[in-house]
Amino acid sequence: MKNQNLKKRILVTGAAGYIGGTFAYEALNKGISVFGIDNFLNSTKRNIDILEKKFPKEFKFLELDISEKKNDLKKAVCSFMPDVVVHFAGLKAVGEAEEKPELYWKNNVNSTLNILDSINPNIPIIFSSSATVYGQNELQPLTEKTPLSTTSVYGQTKIASENLIKEYSKLKEYKGICLRYFNPVGSHNDCIISENFNNKPNNLMPKLIETVMNGQNKISIFGNDYKTKDGTGERDYIHIKDLIQGHFCAIDKAYNTKGIHCYNLGTGKATSVLELINEFNKANNTHVRYEFTSRRNGDVDICYADPSLAEKELKWIATQTLHDMCKDAFTAAESNKLYM
Repeated sequence: MKNQNLKKRILVTGAAGYIGGTFAYEALNKGISVFGIDNFLNSTKRNIDILEKKFPKEFKFLELDISEKKNDLKKAVCSFMPDVVVHFAGLKAVGEAEEKPELYWKNNVNSTLNILDSINPNIPIIFSSSATVYGQNELQPLTEKTPLSTTSVYGQTKIASENLIKEYSKLKEYKGICLRYFNPVGSHNDCIISENFNNKPNNLMPKLIETVMNGQNKISIFGNDYKTKDGTGERDYIHIKDLIQGHFCAIDKAYNTKGIHCYNLGTGKATSVLELINEFNKANNTHVRYEFTSRRNGDVDICYADPSLAEKELKWIATQTLHDMCKDAFTAAESNKLYM
């Protein structure tokens, strides 16, 4: 995909995070001007410092809680005049969402509403959604036509945000794309932006990295009684390089379509927790052991994508292997461990 219609000014919410920061970095590498916004609620200033230092002219940043400061957000949008908005901002820990539902509803849904109220309908929005919108589903792989029904508070906030975007499209002719991520891991080629393994990670890959870096070499697996091939949960892991390319394809598509469209970004392959741990050890010559503990609320047995619609309509396909994901994630973490 050549992204021929890709515009030159992108507003990125959640720019300090792992995914938002990686997207901003790659956009800046393409010569695109980026205006980043973040409130550092679940991130640090590290990625912003990197972007400001490496791209002093092309990257601008504003610390702002967009779930609360709508007027300030409107001013920022008016000043920057973006061609497109890529909305990554949001809290994402499934377990934490069950403990703090009000925080997740306020942060994730209000931010989406305020973004919609701050942009013109002619500015496409690319929304960072999630495979959690499908919930516990017996029919796998999941397609975009699978009924939405989530088991988690986090998933509910993503469904609510998608619905807001769709309603604005019906009422005011907004256009854009909701990208339903499966499980992003790995790092981009330069290994400068990586997932923060020091921030009490809830996801498996940064948790594996944390155990190695801290010399523990033992990890807890939440449940071994799932209805899967080895009893541990199965997920569709996607390399962040593939995920980010999916966003550029989505931006290109958004300028040539009407209304709101949803696409899965995944590999179409289900990988169990045990399989990922074994591949991580193999790829990085590590020796992480594991023990089983009880399940977490909100976790599902199996969740993997049918990405064929994205391949057909976005001209996008995942190319990176599980080995690539494990190797690149650990390499980036080792490179950046002194700075996290």
